[in-house]
Amino acid sequence: MKILITGANGYVGARLAAYFAKQGHQVIPLVRKLDRNHLAWASHMLDVLKGDIKEEETIQRIASIEADVIIHLVSLDHRQSEADPSVVNEVNVLPTWRLLHACIPHGLKKFIYFSTAQVYGGKMTGEVNETYPINTGNIYGLTHFLGENICQHFNTNSSCNVISVRLSNSYGSPVFEENNCWWLAINDLCRSAYYQKEIRLLSDGSPQRDFIHGNDVCQALDLLIGSADKIKDNVYHISSGNTISLLGLACKIQAVYESRFGINLPIYTIHGLVDSKQVLDNHPQFMISNQKLQELGFLPQMTLEEGIMELFDYFEQQ
Repeated sequence: MKILITGANGYVGARLAAYFAKQGHQVIPLVRKLDRNHLAWASHMLDVLKGDIKEEETIQRIASIEADVIIHLVSLDHRQSEADPSVVNEVNVLPTWRLLHACIPHGLKKFIYFSTAQVYGGKMTGEVNETYPINTGNIYGLTHFLGENICQHFNTNSSCNVISVRLSNSYGSPVFEENNCWWLAINDLCRSAYYQKEIRLLSDGSPQRDFIHGNDVCQALDLLIGSADKIKDNVYHISSGNTISLLGLACKIQAVYESRFGINLPIYTIHGLVDSKQVLDNHPQFMISNQKLQELGFLPQMTLEEGIMELFDYFEQQ
């Protein structure tokens, strides 16, 4: 199968490209530029397309490739999305529309759009399935919900299966050292543990998250691409289905570090040093359901402990 991935040398895209190439697919990554340290990764690809997703020439080159599947990942991040609305629209919204408009006439079978659980805002409660009320709390979430609506239109009005996936909090080691991933909670806390010999939270530790390892994100995409029938109910959560507080996460990182290196690291919150033996993790305020993916055969493989260990492996190899 010919799979084109936009934003393919980014944090999520680089792992997906490597995964599908290893699975034997013909993978074509779209990148802004190809650095020397990307060459080994690029050698496993059918071809590498260099271009800017904002430019019509790039859109037409993508259409001419006649890919079976497009995985669309290009987006400004949370901070960048607060910029000039015209810039944000040009990157986060319009390319989705233009790609679908240009590529469906060329036989595109599936289009998978990466959205975000941030379309629900920051105050989820109870079980959160794909019908949970939308309440975008920032521009990042808003523009992704707009993208989802574009996808819904084309899924309803074309032969292409256009799917939106709402990703919770992906983590894991990056394919490329420069990937922008060290602001992600698990990645950041594990790096602090390894290099600073401490785990320091910038809050009281009570905020809760659903974390899913990048390998399981790849598994989820594999199932969605492999589904033979057109999926009409076209919004899916990619989540672990498990919720943990940041303080609970810090305690897990502390325990994994101690089991591996024999050192008990200190944990700090904004209130000071924490005695992890006294920590009772709060009852989950919400649970991002992945039941719809489970019906396709999805089962997360990486535990948090295994994912934390994988990050420590990465730091040692550096």
